[in-house]
Amino acid sequence: MLMARVERFIKKLNEKHIEQFVMLNPKNITYVTGFTGDESLLLATPNKLTLVTDGRFVEQAKRELPDNVTIYRWQKGLLADTIKLINESGIDSVVFEADQLTYAKGRKFVDAISPDVIPMTGVVEEMRWTKDPEELANIKKAVQVVDATFLYILGEIHPGMTEMEVAAKMEYYMKTHGGEGTSFDTIVASGIRSTFAHGEASHKVIEAGDILTMDFGALVNGYASDMTRTIAIGDVDPKLEKTYYQVLEAEQAGIDAITAGMTSRELDGIIRGVFKKHGVEQYFIHGAGHNVGLDIHEGPYITSRPGEGDIKFQPNMLETIEPGLYYPGLGGIRIEDDVVVTEGKSAVLTTAPRRDLIKIPV
Repeated sequence: MLMARVERFIKKLNEKHIEQFVMLNPKNITYVTGFTGDESLLLATPNKLTLVTDGRFVEQAKRELPDNVTIYRWQKGLLADTIKLINESGIDSVVFEADQLTYAKGRKFVDAISPDVIPMTGVVEEMRWTKDPEELANIKKAVQVVDATFLYILGEIHPGMTEMEVAAKMEYYMKTHGGEGTSFDTIVASGIRSTFAHGEASHKVIEAGDILTMDFGALVNGYASDMTRTIAIGDVDPKLEKTYYQVLEAEQAGIDAITAGMTSRELDGIIRGVFKKHGVEQYFIHGAGHNVGLDIHEGPYITSRPGEGDIKFQPNMLETIEPGLYYPGLGGIRIEDDVVVTEGKSAVLTTAPRRDLIKIPV
């Protein structure tokens, strides 16, 4: 699979007429070469790939890189040595990942290079949109970890625990049951804090009558999963219980609709259409979903934003579908699942129960 990615990347360089490419994003370097270290960059031409790194990573690079990638150990500094290599290469132009350098470092980098410098974004990221069989296998394993974690934590949660305690138990379980880490800081938000769409766990005590949202993910071989489940601690406000099923209806509409060839805007409209039908669309305050892979948030996103909304889903994209409704002063509901896009009915990877609002006995 790795050699196939290298070939696709070289083909992309040729298609875009890129003489030399400076890859700075560590996840992009991992994707193309398999190297998992940091403080490095990949200097690429259609004929040669060179990993510029330091002494800490040379032995690791020897183990991880394919044979056709040269290892260059920098002497004066990562960018300093890269600038020297570029200026001595005799090329006319060089492309670099413009979103990976600060303004100050970017200006210094551009000013020091003799060939024409072209800032560019998305060269490798677009390759990462669709997943190959090895990537999907890793994501499926990461999904299995979060599915099991949810079933485990249902038996642990009780009034009097803090959100931090719940998150700690979840993260420990993920790391001891197949995950190598979490794919992002675990979100555990209860009661009024459930209106915080990205409410990371706090010291708030979970109480009877709280709604509780848990958004969490595991990493397996560097690949992420992402799932959200909302439960109740005993009986909750009837409006929140009604809201749960509205969110579930919107999510299921998205799951049923997503298919290869559909635009992001079309899917976004289907999901939001459920909320419009119920007259609650103003309480949906974030995006409807995103791609997942080496990063927890990858493109394409489920959105109607100009440009992005016209992107068509392709087979083997891995999209989350995650609608939510948030009522200030009351609480919020979000449900999220991981879905593999296919030519027909797409495949939902996450299996943790969500059909009914789960109520923890108090």
